[in-house]
Amino acid sequence: MQKATIDLLQNTGDKMDSTIIFGQEINHGPLIRSILISALLGCGGSLINYKTGLAIFLIILFIALFIYYPSYLPFLYSYWALEAHGITYYDMSSYRSKLKMIFLGKNSDHQFISYSQINGFEIQSENDTYSLVDVSTFKNQKQPIFTWLRKPLNMVVKLKNNQIPLDLSWDQLHDHKNLPARLMNAMSYIDSHVQ
Repeated sequence: MQKATIDLLQNTGDKMDSTIIFGQEINHGPLIRSILISALLGCGGSLINYKTGLAIFLIILFIALFIYYPSYLPFLYSYWALEAHGITYYDMSSYRSKLKMIFLGKNSDHQFISYSQINGFEIQSENDTYSLVDVSTFKNQKQPIFTWLRKPLNMVVKLKNNQIPLDLSWDQLHDHKNLPARLMNAMSYIDSHVQ
């Protein structure tokens, strides 16, 4: 792993051929899955009677769209990317912004942070914090498949007046082996561009 990390760091340099991407972009999956699951359970309930089926459909749809997905959206669709001039990410700082993403899907807006706005950054897990100096000691643990069991893992970008957490738990689940090297690469790239 150390050789891979060194190779990544050497290839980073000042030039960036492509973006470094974490997480996955949102799509209409949450909306479609919510409707389908609600409809299936509602159809099952309609075997009892029509009103029961309709009630089950509406309750499950409400729980999925207004409780489950807003609560776990950062773990499921936490796309962010390092680009030549800054970081592009989804704003999930409020309930309203999460709801908007669920209903807009692929049409959701990205936010942008210029490297010149960044005052600092670090990796924060549930119990530990890692800077660029000690990120090599990061102990990567695979995330559970079940969203509600996942532990927070974020790159926290510190701006003048606030902090923006950029989720890494999706990559921790789906790219477990390469995440430490990718983190070192990303942190080195940010550090070389922060003034």
